[in-house]
Amino acid sequence: MKLLELIEEKLLEELDPKVKLVLETGRYLIEGGGKRIRPLITSLSCGMCGGDPEDAIPLGIGIEYIHAASLLHDDVVDGAESRRGKPSANLVFGNGITVLTGDFMYAKALNIFATHGDIIMIKIVSKSVMEMAQAQVLELSNIGEIIDSDTYFKIIDGKTSSLFGASMAVGGLKAGYEDWTTLYEIGIRIGRAFQIIDDVLDYEGNPEKLGKPISNDLREGKVTYPLISVMDKIPNDLIREVIEEINPDPRKIEELRNLVIEKGGTVKARNLAKEEVNKARRLLETFPDNIYKDEVVSIIEFVIGREL
Repeated sequence: MKLLELIEEKLLEELDPKVKLVLETGRYLIEGGGKRIRPLITSLSCGMCGGDPEDAIPLGIGIEYIHAASLLHDDVVDGAESRRGKPSANLVFGNGITVLTGDFMYAKALNIFATHGDIIMIKIVSKSVMEMAQAQVLELSNIGEIIDSDTYFKIIDGKTSSLFGASMAVGGLKAGYEDWTTLYEIGIRIGRAFQIIDDVLDYEGNPEKLGKPISNDLREGKVTYPLISVMDKIPNDLIREVIEEINPDPRKIEELRNLVIEKGGTVKARNLAKEEVNKARRLLETFPDNIYKDEVVSIIEFVIGREL
């Protein structure tokens, strides 16, 4: 797809820091790969709403910088050792350089929006960044705790869905489409499905294709929807032994992972993700048919169909 090629080209071109080490750290993460779903749906949303999708590419790049910055910060906070199949940036460059490069990318994103966007877009995107940070704090404060589905959705809506919502909204605004709230809701639904499937893959994914080990969430004491959905069918003592322990027994982690799958937790999570994308599809039906809308639908199908 031409749009995706342009996005990849501009991702490194726009970064342009004055300090070489910032460039090296940013390039390290960007060149490590990624699906580029967020910048892609920014451009597709613009095209779907009657604009030129290439006009929205800078905005999509800004969105991807925000996403990249959040990954850099997350890896430092989590003490991650790998990202997309290679050593994480914090291991290669150190925590300080990694955090400050993330700060630069956040600032670069806002500069892009100040240059290529407008005040409404800046408000949408800055609100998304605030929600991401608050959701990460909420997630961190609940590590080692057994949470309910309401808390789970507060976490994923902030750390993942809000940026998907912003991606769709600013794309439409770039095309002159004023009802950005509908587009934002579509993005929220896509983002929810994306994160739910990510959480499923942590239970039943292929580590080589994921680029990271499975069962990370359980190992780190994080409760996600596959476990929440079948918690009443699993011995509470086992859940607490894994979630509440700082260094849980690997055999207990594997026992809990297998039980979640056996009791249908991953199936329930996938069904929930399907419900979310069906809501997105229904909202998309209110927009005129065109090739860009078809591509958004294709992305939805990709999100829900990921199998690793």
